[in-house]
Amino acid sequence: MFGVVAQGDRLQRIGVQRGRDGTRDIKVNSEIVHKASDLARALPVLVLGPETVDLLLGPPALRRRFLNWGLFHVEPRFLTDWESAVRCLKQRNSLLRFRNASDSEIGVWSEQLSSVCQRLDGYRQQYFETFSALFSSICAGLSNLPNVSVHYRRGWAVDRDLDEVFRDQLESDRKRGFTWSGVHKADLEVQVNGQPAAVVCSRGELKILAWALYLSQGQFLTSLVGSEELLYLVDDLASELDSDHRKKVCKALLASGGQVVATGIELDQLLDCWGGVPTKLFHVERGDIRVMENQE
Repeated sequence: MFGVVAQGDRLQRIGVQRGRDGTRDIKVNSEIVHKASDLARALPVLVLGPETVDLLLGPPALRRRFLNWGLFHVEPRFLTDWESAVRCLKQRNSLLRFRNASDSEIGVWSEQLSSVCQRLDGYRQQYFETFSALFSSICAGLSNLPNVSVHYRRGWAVDRDLDEVFRDQLESDRKRGFTWSGVHKADLEVQVNGQPAAVVCSRGELKILAWALYLSQGQFLTSLVGSEELLYLVDDLASELDSDHRKKVCKALLASGGQVVATGIELDQLLDCWGGVPTKLFHVERGDIRVMENQE
């Protein structure tokens, strides 16, 4: 699979090939790259589908990955510091499981982990300040839910230094065999009227809120790098949403300026969502793709 990405006046040719054994080859401008992050940087992609609601219903790891995606694209120092944090965390956890490891040995990695965690938390808090404002604005246009808000939990008490937390939790961390606090425990929570959305909202309402999170992330990125670099992949828009909400989502996607690829089973229903906006249509059957005549 290959394609061409236009970034201003510059074109980037990207290709991905996956073997039957699960191996993957990635090329950017005919050069092999070894990190998926290089591909992500060349072509930022946001996927909105039925599974997107898991962002609110699923484990915190999904929300951390969501938050990290945004930071990766807007904060140049994030990836290096995140990789450093992952390395320090692995080393500290390894020592915690080793009975003969001394407090001073663990302390070396605790100090390094604390330092990088606090930098990452700084990036996240700065990012979240703008992101939360965008989310409130987009939610107001998509939903009538009252007092919708999103909250960032950094992974340790807001009134405590992480060095102190590591010292106080050392013995309990030894017993657990892993580090309890840090940026790897961060989370996001969406609330409606002060209650967790995952508890008080219907499936359709959760879908709107989850999609609003992604639309906010996309708007944040396009405000910095331009809309032409972002691709939205939208699947099964009609599921669990009435016509009014579907059209509101499509309006927000169109306003983003990014390229949108939308898929669905019912053609008339899919076309109705976009309110007559010119579209290019494709029909996929048994792996065969053909261009259709636009019915608008």
